[in-house]
Amino acid sequence: MTGFLSGLGQKLAERWLAVLVLPGALFEGVLWLAAVLGHRHPWDVPFLADRATAQTRALDGRPVAQALLLAALLLGAFGAGLGANALAGAVVRCWFMRGPRWPARPLVERRRKRWDGAHRDFEAATAGKGESAADFQRRRGELAARRNAIALARPFRPTWMGDQLDAVITRVHNRYGIDLDAAWPRLWLVVPDHVRTTIGDAHATLSGAATTAAWGVLYLGIAVIALWWPAALIGAVTIAVGHRRGRAATRTLAQVCEATVDLYGVELAKALNVPLVDGQVTRPTGFTITELLRKGT
Repeated sequence: MTGFLSGLGQKLAERWLAVLVLPGALFEGVLWLAAVLGHRHPWDVPFLADRATAQTRALDGRPVAQALLLAALLLGAFGAGLGANALAGAVVRCWFMRGPRWPARPLVERRRKRWDGAHRDFEAATAGKGESAADFQRRRGELAARRNAIALARPFRPTWMGDQLDAVITRVHNRYGIDLDAAWPRLWLVVPDHVRTTIGDAHATLSGAATTAAWGVLYLGIAVIALWWPAALIGAVTIAVGHRRGRAATRTLAQVCEATVDLYGVELAKALNVPLVDGQVTRPTGFTITELLRKGT
């Protein structure tokens, strides 16, 4: 038990250091640069070196002051990390905001018009004169890819990320007749541990991307409060990196969740004693599962 607690404490300390303290220390470094340089000396390295030398000399021979400064820096880095983690929740809500409600309604309508146009092009595609079957299928695949790049189903949210997860619900309902909102907690209980681990890893990656974007927002705050414009550049790049990682993580999470229904929907039906048709989940089977799980609501 002592060895287990020791190992657990070491892992928690490593995670605390990697997730909170190190990014927070970097944030504090940028904050110090902003406070020292400001808009008047944004890239003045000699001026920065002089100020750093002066502040270092002020702490020479003062161990108590050095210890207090180190403690303050650690607490500040920890606090900044907690702030970024808290702000990550707001970032996720922005990425997956719902619609159509103002101000999201215009964005939803714009995405729907683009998707409807791409879908009409896909549906209206016919083989051209002298076009081979292989060339036609290739062109039709390109039209489908253009439509799916907007969303895998008709958009209902103002953001691409939101529609990625909404599309899973729509596609599962259209194919199996299952209400995934009602079925997911029960499906989670019948899937193997390695599936839960895979979904958890995808969700953790998405959370990490949101935290990265949240750090970018905090860097933008430095640019506004401390009046050091390079911090705005750092913030914009950090937000872009977080958003790009978030899109990739969202795509992976959506694919894994849909694959879970495809592979283990039968296990859910068996666990609920719902009859299958030739060992498969059909729409009547899915409607029965949905009615059973909704319990009349």
